[in-house]
Amino acid sequence: MASSLTPTKQPVAPPSKNSPASPPLLQIDSARLYRDGVGAEGIDRAEVEALAPELRRVHQAVADKSAGGLDAEFACLTLHNSMPPTLPPIEAAAEQLRRFEDIAVIGIGGSSLGAKAVYQALVEEPGARRPQLHFLENIDPRNLDVFIRNRSAEKSAVVCISKSGGTIETAIQYLILREWLEQQLGKDKARQHQYLITDPAQGWLRESATREGLASLPVPPRVGGRYSVLTAVGLLPLAAVGVDIRSLLAGSAANAARCVSEKASENPALELAALFFLLDTRRNKRVSIMMPYADPLQLFGDWYRQLWAESLGKRRGARADDPPAGTLPVTALGTVDQHSQLQMYLESRRDKIFSFLAVDRREPDPRIPLAEHDRKYFPYLDGKRMQDVLEAELQATRQVITETGHPNMTLRLPRLDAHVLGQLIDLYQRATVYAGLLYGINPLDQPAVEKGKQLAIRLLGGGR
Repeated sequence: MASSLTPTKQPVAPPSKNSPASPPLLQIDSARLYRDGVGAEGIDRAEVEALAPELRRVHQAVADKSAGGLDAEFACLTLHNSMPPTLPPIEAAAEQLRRFEDIAVIGIGGSSLGAKAVYQALVEEPGARRPQLHFLENIDPRNLDVFIRNRSAEKSAVVCISKSGGTIETAIQYLILREWLEQQLGKDKARQHQYLITDPAQGWLRESATREGLASLPVPPRVGGRYSVLTAVGLLPLAAVGVDIRSLLAGSAANAARCVSEKASENPALELAALFFLLDTRRNKRVSIMMPYADPLQLFGDWYRQLWAESLGKRRGARADDPPAGTLPVTALGTVDQHSQLQMYLESRRDKIFSFLAVDRREPDPRIPLAEHDRKYFPYLDGKRMQDVLEAELQATRQVITETGHPNMTLRLPRLDAHVLGQLIDLYQRATVYAGLLYGINPLDQPAVEKGKQLAIRLLGGGR
């Protein structure tokens, strides 16, 4: 069944996707989230219509709280407009970083996952004229040791990212790498290999940048880490390896243009937020599984997992017995996890929602060679290419998931490029904020995470 969410039916979308001047748009098939697409476990279209007053309220709240650009409460939803004027210093720093062969990107969670996901999707391998990014996130000592033992300080740079400037895992790795650079190069030269991305006015990293005269870029104060991939946090390392960051932001703008309506049928982010909210609160769908059928999108699932979990996993009130919000995000990869998780999907509890991601155009796409003695075993592969098999696997999995009664949706990326990734990022950030407002929670904070950080510091002797 065709979805109502196709680019040609969006009155606020850019020109038709058939126009050569218009980059292609995401195709969003939400039909199988509805009862008429999946059966009794789906949502009646009348239920979405009945939610219209709430949808108008949350849409207006987003509009009101996005006014003011980077100074707005929801500054994260303005980045497609507010970041382009700030790109020259980011691009200048990226040009300097291209002098190096290796770049250690130190950050954790939102300071790393977005850039890491886009890097995997768009940069196939280090080229002769671009460096390689190394994302040093966890503080397992082995990871840092491997990087230091196998890299030349002369040919390496460090990009340290922490909005607060005091994230303990990030600080530890930066201190060790800073010492390594200084021991190998001397303190003065080592400064030329360090780039800091942090709060523009305060914190340990900002103080270090000012005191040592280090190259630095700001994180907009009102943009939280998990929403920050379209700021210098993600744009600097991505630009350094040749990703078209202007196209990434243009893609974000293209999706934002599809989301100006207060009607779910005309606003894909609002519709997805409404459907996931209703599937949770009225159909007890408590697990949200993202399953890309494309290896380059595997880490996009990790980025989504943090965004959804940290934004929505909260109580819907101040009391301990208030009901929780949000669905548990789980990542899988087609076709690999058909062989590891599909059994549970098909015969365990019907408490799940599935989001399939597919890429329409892939290169290279080799033809499957069949000798005569092979053909009798695999006659159905005759004349096929790898993409044909991947698509058949996706269609088959989606069909059995639907027949089992699991609501599901499919996002089709017309191709893998920066513009399309920008659309995907904006869609999920916008849907997440809408969903948080529908639950009645703040989608921007993470109070439970902060408690864990404070306890770790106390255990290390930083407080009693």
